[in-house]
Amino acid sequence: MRRYLVILLLSLSLAAHAGSTLRIGSEVLTVGDSAVRAMQLLGKPDYKEPVESDFGGYQGERWQYQRDDGHIVIVTIIAGKVADIQDRTR
Repeated sequence: MRRYLVILLLSLSLAAHAGSTLRIGSEVLTVGDSAVRAMQLLGKPDYKEPVESDFGGYQGERWQYQRDDGHIVIVTIIAGKVADIQDRTR
């Protein structure tokens, strides 16, 4: 029983880690990279929206990119750095 719990927790932690990177060709975008690096790799966003704090203040931006393979990539930029990367299929 304990072995199964360890395997489950390990697989969940690996899945969470996989969401913090995005491969673009031979390059990799990771959480913590600069917004400039994100633009160098992905180009100009197709759509931008502001990210607000719980109190309504400006925190950063959420950039959306539509890729040729049908995926939508959402990159959240907080304080000039990549804070989150989401890769979704349509």
